[in-house]
Amino acid sequence: MKVQNTRRIAEKLMEMMQLKEASSMVNTIITHSIAANSIIPPDQDALRKQAELIHKEMPEYSVDKIMMLLMVEAMIGPYLEQQPEVMEFFMNWLAAESKVFDVNEFNENPYIKDIDFSNQTNGDYELRYHKLMPYELDIYNVPRRVDELCVDIPRVSCFPQEFKYPVIFQKSIKSTWMSVSPNEVFTMEKPIKNAKGKVLTLGCGMGYFAYMASIKEDVESVTIIECEQSVIDLFEACLLPQFKNKDKVTVIKADAIEYLKNMEDGAFDYCFADIWIGIEDIVPYFAVKEIGRILRKTKIDYWIEDSFAILLASNVWIEIMKSFSEANNISVPEVDDSILTDLDKRKDAYIHKLLEDVEITKPEHIDYYMRPQNIISLIDRTELVF
Repeated sequence: MKVQNTRRIAEKLMEMMQLKEASSMVNTIITHSIAANSIIPPDQDALRKQAELIHKEMPEYSVDKIMMLLMVEAMIGPYLEQQPEVMEFFMNWLAAESKVFDVNEFNENPYIKDIDFSNQTNGDYELRYHKLMPYELDIYNVPRRVDELCVDIPRVSCFPQEFKYPVIFQKSIKSTWMSVSPNEVFTMEKPIKNAKGKVLTLGCGMGYFAYMASIKEDVESVTIIECEQSVIDLFEACLLPQFKNKDKVTVIKADAIEYLKNMEDGAFDYCFADIWIGIEDIVPYFAVKEIGRILRKTKIDYWIEDSFAILLASNVWIEIMKSFSEANNISVPEVDDSILTDLDKRKDAYIHKLLEDVEITKPEHIDYYMRPQNIISLIDRTELVF
C-alpha cells in the first residue's frame, strides 16, 4: 500500500484517529461488560422516576428506552466526562441503534413458539431456558458501522419484562453451549430471508436456521452438515421431531469444509455457513470463504460476516497508518511481537498482502478501504489464502 503525503489525507487521518480511539473504548466497555456481567438496574423504581422526569423533556423516547440509555450512559460516562461532545455523539448514536423489545412479540417467533426446551436431556446436553431480567442489557446484533466516520456503534437492547429464551446447556463444562437469544435471531434474519430452493447449512447448532428455513414455502429441502455425532444425536432425538416440516430436513455427518470442497456447484441453490463460535473464530470463516467465493451457481452467506469485516477493518487501519508514516518518514514505535498472537500476525500479513497494490491519493479512498462491505468485496475478488 502507498499513501500519498497530502494535507487533506493527514487531516482525515487525525480526525479519524480521535474518534476511533473513543469508539474502541466505547465498544470495549459496553460489549465486554455485558458479556461478562448481568447489567441490571440496582434500583428499578429510582431509575424509572429519573427516566420519567427526562421523558417530559424528551418525549420522543419512551420511559423504558430512557431507562436503558441511562444505564448505558453510566457505563461510558466516567471515561468520556472530559469530552462532552464525544459523549453526546456516541449517546445519540446509541439511542438511535438501541431497542426495547416486546416480550410477547418475541415469543411469537416460530422457533421459540414451536420448539419446547423443557426437561429434555441427551448425553452431555440438556435443553433449558435462560432468563433475561427486566431491563437487563444485551447486545442484539452486530455493531452499526457509521461509514463516513469509520466508527462502530454497539446495538444494545433490553426487555421491560422477564424474557425466557431457549439454550443448550453442556453438563461437562457446566456452561451454556448455544442459545437462541435476540442476537441469534437478528444475526440470522438475512440468511433466513435469502434461503430458497434446495438449502445447505454448514453446522447444526440448535437447528434455528434449519427450522426457520424449513417452514418457508419457497424452500424445497434443508440439508444439514454436522461433524459432531453428539450434536446430531441431540438434534435428532429432541429437536427434529418437533419440526413442522421435518420431512424436508436431512442431516449428514461430515466435515463441513471437506463436504463443500467436494460439492458440485449448483447441487444446492443456497448455502448458509455457520461453523464458527464468534468473531474470535475467524480461521474457519476464511476456510469456508476460500471455497465459497468460487461458487457461481450456489449462493452462499456467512454468519456474522459483517463482524469479521469490522474486525479486519482494524488491520486495514493499521496498514494505512503504517504506510502514511513511511510516506512522511515518521518513526513509529515498534510493536512488541511477544504481545501479538499468531492469529494477530496472520491477520496483519493477510491484510498487508490484500492491500499490497492499493494507492491512497485522496481522503475518500480511506473511507472506501475502511468500509466493511468493501473489505468483503476485496476478499471475494482475491485468490489469497488466509
